Amino acid sequence: MSLGSLIQSIKNYNPEADFDLLEYAYKFGEECHAGQKRKSGAPYFSHCIGTAKILIDLKLDIYTICAAILHDTIEDNKEVTRDRLAWQFGETVADLVEGVSKISRYHFKGGVRQRQAESYLKLLLATAQDIRVILIKLADRLHNMETLSFQPESRQREIAKETFEVYAPMAQRLGISRLKSRLEDLAFKHTNPEEYQLIAKLLNQKLVKREDYANQMAEEIENTLRKAEVEAEVYGRPKNIYSIHQKMKEKGTAFEEIFDLMGLRILVKNNPDCYRCIGVIHNNWHHVPARFKDFIGLPKANGYRSIHTTIMDEGRRIEIQIRTHPMHEVAQDGIAAHWSYKEGVPSTNESETIFKWLRGMLEDIRELKNPNQFIRSMKHELLADQVYVFTPRGEVIELPAGSTSVDFAYKIHTQVGDTCKGTEVNGMIMPLRYQLRNGDRVKIITDVNAHPAREWLRWVRTAKAQNRIRQWFREQDRVQAIELGKRFLEIEMKRPRTDINIWLKSERVAEILQILNLKSSEDLLQHIGTGQQLPADIIALVSIDNFPKDIESTNGVIFHSTPTIDLNTLEPDSIRIMKCCHPIPGDEVVAYVTKGKGLSIHKHDCRRIPREDADRLIQVNWKPIDELSYPTEITFEVQDRSGILGKVSTAIAEQKINIRAGNFGPANLNGKTNLNPAKEGVGYNKMILEVTGLEQLEEAMRAIRQLKEVIRVSRR
Repeated sequence: MSLGSLIQSIKNYNPEADFDLLEYAYKFGEECHAGQKRKSGAPYFSHCIGTAKILIDLKLDIYTICAAILHDTIEDNKEVTRDRLAWQFGETVADLVEGVSKISRYHFKGGVRQRQAESYLKLLLATAQDIRVILIKLADRLHNMETLSFQPESRQREIAKETFEVYAPMAQRLGISRLKSRLEDLAFKHTNPEEYQLIAKLLNQKLVKREDYANQMAEEIENTLRKAEVEAEVYGRPKNIYSIHQKMKEKGTAFEEIFDLMGLRILVKNNPDCYRCIGVIHNNWHHVPARFKDFIGLPKANGYRSIHTTIMDEGRRIEIQIRTHPMHEVAQDGIAAHWSYKEGVPSTNESETIFKWLRGMLEDIRELKNPNQFIRSMKHELLADQVYVFTPRGEVIELPAGSTSVDFAYKIHTQVGDTCKGTEVNGMIMPLRYQLRNGDRVKIITDVNAHPAREWLRWVRTAKAQNRIRQWFREQDRVQAIELGKRFLEIEMKRPRTDINIWLKSERVAEILQILNLKSSEDLLQHIGTGQQLPADIIALVSIDNFPKDIESTNGVIFHSTPTIDLNTLEPDSIRIMKCCHPIPGDEVVAYVTKGKGLSIHKHDCRRIPREDADRLIQVNWKPIDELSYPTEITFEVQDRSGILGKVSTAIAEQKINIRAGNFGPANLNGKTNLNPAKEGVGYNKMILEVTGLEQLEEAMRAIRQLKEVIRVSRR
């Protein structure tokens, strides 16, 4: 595309743009990419212009168009820096180009899961900086997808898969339907080429017939609306190939049985006409109630507004969208429609609210460091469907589908979430983990003495709720972690008469704090107590041979120097449940400090505990938590009767206990064949059960004992 064509395209929507800046960017970009070729053999600069053309179709500002032309200059030309671009094209263009370049520099360490998280995070970093960066990157990806066939086949599938998982969903979340549909179809074409070609062929075979029917229905609806004095434009909207594939997959039907291959769109003048229009249509055609959605009364967070309905016409389903012309612009261009192409800033208060919502959500997700948590929150919060619920005052709150009352509480305010005690949904008391539905009215019951529970982390959906719950526990656990860190450090030093408090004030510790970039000795102990730093690594920084003698104390380290630890407040990765005795919550247990491995949890009478290292033992409490289960083994002796194992399994299942494994037969517990005639007809069995704690295990064992065929049952 020539410079003149670019200028003319921009003049159609922004005749006052700085075309001198555009011309300068065009010539500079052409010079930077001179001699570079794409896989297709075309000049590389054609990709930069193709990216810019996609953004011109979205009517973006001149700075974004210039940045699109220059988006690969820093990557591909060593002489081009961010400062040089700022000097030649201004700070805005330089920031945008640098933002696009940074997307390819951020890395998670690890395998496939980490690389997927990395792809998501790249987009988040770009979006949080300036929304236009992600728009440039989406356009860049779309143009690359349009020319993907020149890449090796393995590379095609890799890029197409990433487009499916990251870029198309992001375009959908930003409301840019025109980009989303094209990205989906192009990705589908390369990940499933045979299915793509089949659907494309079938669509072309009946295209004329389908278009004739759509035109006929559009004319009939338009005439009906005209009689009701509703002025409207009605036209057909063909569905993209991938959406048809999804519909066939979801319904399990063949292409010939999909009747709604083309929907209708109705554009009216104003909001009242939208509702008058839907009333006329529902009065003249049967509609599917479950398919009616009002996104005008409850707009999506990205600004999308429209009314959706599905009507029946001679057995055919016809999907209809009703909206005003401004709503249609937002539906097509999404968040880009809220951008002023003249000033290069958000154009309305509504658009500023949308950007604040998006950035706030992205900041919450970015706080998650674990790749698995990051991906889960990304998919739930940014890429999944949403539900719309009401506060007691009638304010609308948008949450990811599957969100709970706890997510709702933290969405309102951190303090509301931290003191959440219960919830009312539509006037009824409901469990906190109840998954909210569209239209629910939610009231949070708070108590100043209430506090978060760690099990909330297992079912909250929003990144904000996860972060705030973890933050609360970090603050509450600080004192305990410091004391635990002291014990770890004392044991690692192997100097029981060392006064750790005096040592922590020494000059050497000050040096260690500086090396680790920590502010205080309490921070150091907290890092050790929570497993962020291993005691051995700290000791490696200390010359034990030159350990000062003046910090020894006459008081030796004793068992009770550390307060009793609540295991449920520790991170799961910092403790090990030992298989030698299979302890479970409710047992009398102790923790043994294992060098470099955290806490090993044993039953207090376990023979494997090294009794000679009493200073390594820590008192702990361990109470059951719903939804957390632990394996334990039971053995039982039964009369060998038909169906007895079924009865035992039923008794266990009635206690809502899962059987992980079992070993059944006439052998005794040592695995030897039963040679005792008196014991003929007796079965010896063992099972590994998953229980929440000792109380649940004892209930299960009582239920088994009540069976008349059971001779004895015990915990192994």
